[in-house]
Amino acid sequence: MKIKYIYSACLEISTPSCTILTDPWFTEGAFDGTWYQFPKIDPFEYISEPDYIYISHIHPDHYDPKFLHILFDKFGVKPILIPDLDNNYLLFKGKSDGLTLTPTRYLDLGDIEIYIEENDTSSSSDIDSALIVHDKVNQKSFLNLNDCIFNQLHVEKLKKITSKFTESIDLMAVAYTGAGPFPQTYFDLNSEKDTLIEKAKIKKEQFFERYLKYTNFFSSTHHLPFAGEYILGGKLVELNQYRGVADSFEVTEFDKKALVFNAGGSINLVNNNIENIRSEKHPQDDLNKRLEEIKVKKLDYENDFNLTFDKINFLRLLKKASSNALRKSELKEQYYFIFSITENDEVIKRFLCSCSDAEITELNLLEEVRFDYYSEIIIDYRYLFGLLTTVYHWNNAEVGSLYFSKRKPVDNFNNQAYRFLNFFSIA
Repeated sequence: MKIKYIYSACLEISTPSCTILTDPWFTEGAFDGTWYQFPKIDPFEYISEPDYIYISHIHPDHYDPKFLHILFDKFGVKPILIPDLDNNYLLFKGKSDGLTLTPTRYLDLGDIEIYIEENDTSSSSDIDSALIVHDKVNQKSFLNLNDCIFNQLHVEKLKKITSKFTESIDLMAVAYTGAGPFPQTYFDLNSEKDTLIEKAKIKKEQFFERYLKYTNFFSSTHHLPFAGEYILGGKLVELNQYRGVADSFEVTEFDKKALVFNAGGSINLVNNNIENIRSEKHPQDDLNKRLEEIKVKKLDYENDFNLTFDKINFLRLLKKASSNALRKSELKEQYYFIFSITENDEVIKRFLCSCSDAEITELNLLEEVRFDYYSEIIIDYRYLFGLLTTVYHWNNAEVGSLYFSKRKPVDNFNNQAYRFLNFFSIA
């Protein structure tokens, strides 16, 4: 069994029975026009014809329907395997994209067997999964953890599966860094730069700790730090250095089992042949050139909407969206959102949302609130319109750093509150 690294979470798994391609993302401007590849590659220089495609979850740096159609134009239609989730948003998204996706838990292909185990946290916002591939002929195994957050029940299920055929996995792919809007959209770039730098460093270390939590739990011969490789484009370019996102090569400083590949680099698990290892971090000059290329790109909402602010009844839209979110709310305590709506980067309307009863109240532009826990979302009116009408999705907005936030207290991240936003739309 041979594992070839392509880019981010895209891997090619070659086995005696078939070739599996995982999470191919190569369409520029994922997350509503914000995410770009670095370094940028031509994927067809490295991708062979697959027999199966595995998509771990619905995030657009893992599920890229445009590229899948391009792939099928080149090689023909292939089966797409996805996790078998109770709330399978990816399954329905695939239908709307003209793709047939197959929820799968176990697939026996003779010489190999495939397991897909969803990361079930008992939340309606669960989307991610892990992949296990076992080569029964050569007794080799590969575990792909994707973007999974460490969940004790999930890792115990995975270990129970792998213990059927091995005490030690041959290769484990583990996320080493994280996306998200914190800290780059929570602090002022001009007046709070020192805080930004400090928080970015802390975030990077926290994701290294999560990486080590996985590598300490599972016994594995080799580790592959991967996924989450992106840079922000358009007018968000200046935020890149404050994201707390590491270069995967940094993992080699504390993990001697880590393999960091250039595109096309690989490991053959049968004979342990390793090719095209990266020997240093990506050069800063190369990154600067790439940032120059993408800083002129438009975010999706800048191209998609020409509606003027006065044509939109935001009070009505917010009331309907809040009512819908309340029905699926997992919040166990009171929480508030303030929506400060901007035009040309100036706040022109403010609304308060009480998450406990879905009440929406208009605020004066300078009105202060005195709640203990709240988040103020500062957002362009065009993008908010797209979110409320389901052209875009709140989770993609968050991961794409597409709005700025003021959270009180700033370090009190409430996961249930942000899951509330996942359903904050009129549909």
